[in-house]
Amino acid sequence: MYLCDKIYGEFDVNEPVFERIIRSETFRRLSGINMGCWSPRAPFYSTNYNRYEHSIGVWLLLRKYGASVPEQIAGLIHDVSHSAFSHLSDRIFGGCESAQTAQYQDSIHDNFVKNSELAHIITDCGYDLDFILDDTNFPLKELSLPDLCADRMDYCLRATLHLKSYGYMLDLDVKRLADSFVATPNGFVLRDQESARQFVRTFNFADEKIYSSFDNVFYEALMAQICRDAVARGIISRDDFWHLTDWELLKKMHDAGIDFSPMYSSPSDCRADEKDTSARIEYQKVRRINPLFITPDGSYQRLSDVDAEYAKYISSVPKYMEYKIKK
Repeated sequence: MYLCDKIYGEFDVNEPVFERIIRSETFRRLSGINMGCWSPRAPFYSTNYNRYEHSIGVWLLLRKYGASVPEQIAGLIHDVSHSAFSHLSDRIFGGCESAQTAQYQDSIHDNFVKNSELAHIITDCGYDLDFILDDTNFPLKELSLPDLCADRMDYCLRATLHLKSYGYMLDLDVKRLADSFVATPNGFVLRDQESARQFVRTFNFADEKIYSSFDNVFYEALMAQICRDAVARGIISRDDFWHLTDWELLKKMHDAGIDFSPMYSSPSDCRADEKDTSARIEYQKVRRINPLFITPDGSYQRLSDVDAEYAKYISSVPKYMEYKIKK
């Protein structure tokens, strides 16, 4: 199987397990799941890449840096349990705490995989499914913030391409940045201090501008309410979120007469004053990194260890944002 990725380049893949996973119905569904929520008034927040492309990217990034085949498999399937509208499931089904942590998809991931055709594919190809589902085995694929990991790195790089299409980060060479990582037995680091600064700048800007921004949370909150109402009325079911794509679910609601006009509201007109006690509060996870980089003497340091301004900044960042929206 031959693949060409716009960030990581060309790959010739011989292991049958990857082609079988990619051709599975469960994995192909990701091509219809956007990385963000549907927001017709502001397509900027409906990013121009999907979870299929991102999942392929995580896999190829791991492959590029020499990860084992089991870790590559784990990277390839890491997002298959995402619902339609991605992290909107945190707001619809996960509750307040889930919106703060964005962990709902992770909490159902293992059972989702075990009940899909992927479980048979992986075991039939001779791999241990339980081993692959245990993230503690794979420090390149998954580490907690503020460290780097393949998932975090790939969605940042793809978000940067999206930002560039809107006129942001035009000075940044995404392919060059993708070559600035170093894989170690304990996870990814950056090759030098300047690379660390560049990636921090890129990652944090993407989160501030897109994912944890008020506007994005505003559209997510509106769409979550629309979906909750549709579920309560029996127009769509909980299962639809994991069997349908974004557009299939939208069409099902549209055909039933669901009113989507609130999605065209202006975020700035609906943002409540901090003193407004009647406002609705919405939460959003904040993602910031403080990566390790390689010093001239070959040791590892975090960016905050050598940059007092960044140390002050990273220590002040909350774990989640709290936004007030007018009722």
